[in-house]
Amino acid sequence: MVRMAERVRQVGSTTRSLVEAICESRVNYWAAYATDFSCVCIFAYLGIHHASSWPAIIVSALFGLFVFSLIEYAVHRWLLHDLRSALFYLHDAHHNDPEKTSAFLFPTSLVLLMPVWFLLTWLHFAQASYFLMGLSGGYFYFDTLHHMEHTTRINQLPFRWLKKTWAFHSVHHRIDQSNFGVTTSFWDYVFGTHQQQIKRRQSRA
Repeated sequence: MVRMAERVRQVGSTTRSLVEAICESRVNYWAAYATDFSCVCIFAYLGIHHASSWPAIIVSALFGLFVFSLIEYAVHRWLLHDLRSALFYLHDAHHNDPEKTSAFLFPTSLVLLMPVWFLLTWLHFAQASYFLMGLSGGYFYFDTLHHMEHTTRINQLPFRWLKKTWAFHSVHHRIDQSNFGVTTSFWDYVFGTHQQQIKRRQSRA
């Protein structure tokens, strides 16, 4: 039993190391980027086959974007920063070396979202495709912002709101229990984790 447990532990450690190596490769990074963008296109294409009014399409897509913002916050806070989570070590590696390429395995978004589409379609949710188009669009927007925040200097950014977003995420990398939202700070305000700036240590008297 002891040998079996040790073998299982070794296999688990080897598998985790292999997955981490793949996730940190540049090929996986850009393949994940392409897959995430393709999800938006796929759900937009699927939506075309269902007659919908423009207001219904816009509302569904915006609701999907809103739901993504909450999922983003929840996953980042309660999975990626939880020591008990299998995803913690991958994200911890990102915090240790923020400029190094790192992403979930490239088919992740498609593998997770297609079953959701089938389920919502089976439940006769007429706007399932446009809802998931908005949700996957939020994820691709997250990809783009996060990539920019780790490859571009703040003084090179063209817009004030981009600089603000960059600064908030920079705080997260120094105080990792704050500013979990990348696409929006809304949920950080709601859950009390928003940190405007790093507080300076008070000098001892």
